Amino acid sequence: MSYRYWLLKTFSTIGLILALGVSMNACGSGSEKWKEEVRLSDGRIIVVERELLSERGGDEWVFNRSGTKPKEYLIRFAHPDGSGKTVEWRSIKKDFQTWPEIALILDVEAGQPIVFSLVAISAGCEIYSKYIYKNGVWAEEALPDNFEQRTTSLFLRIGTDMPKFVNLETKRKINSGDEGRGYRRALTQVGPARKVCG
Repeated sequence: MSYRYWLLKTFSTIGLILALGVSMNACGSGSEKWKEEVRLSDGRIIVVERELLSERGGDEWVFNRSGTKPKEYLIRFAHPDGSGKTVEWRSIKKDFQTWPEIALILDVEAGQPIVFSLVAISAGCEIYSKYIYKNGVWAEEALPDNFEQRTTSLFLRIGTDMPKFVNLETKRKINSGDEGRGYRRALTQVGPARKVCG
């Protein structure tokens, strides 16, 4: 792999982080909270609470002078089974630079909540993960090398100017790039390959 190719891949990864709103205020740590509508594959629309927790650090990236970086992403929602129980998903994986995995899809399969996420494993490669909520805990389910492609259902833009509520139409416009921000295909869809390079 040439140095130029490696450098382009590194800047691509940095761009992903910046595009997801790494810019937080300089106070060191804190969080961004918002609610958003999510359409499940069965047609139901639920409202979820999302949160980005930040921590001190990030100045090692020349493009991030806020003094903070993402520490953890959270999603909270009422279990779609109607029980009223609150379910919370937290990012647990870190990429090769200690940035947390990003949740892309929240859905329900066979009555169980699922989350698909993405995390970088090198400067040029990322992998998708799938989590299933069973018996009160999240467990990772191994994805095959190839699987059915799905469209991202969670809001991609995260930053200091976050709206407090994101409806489906706003999400569609921003996630699809209609608002002038073009996201990489690895973010706007999950699959069809578990590993994405390039």
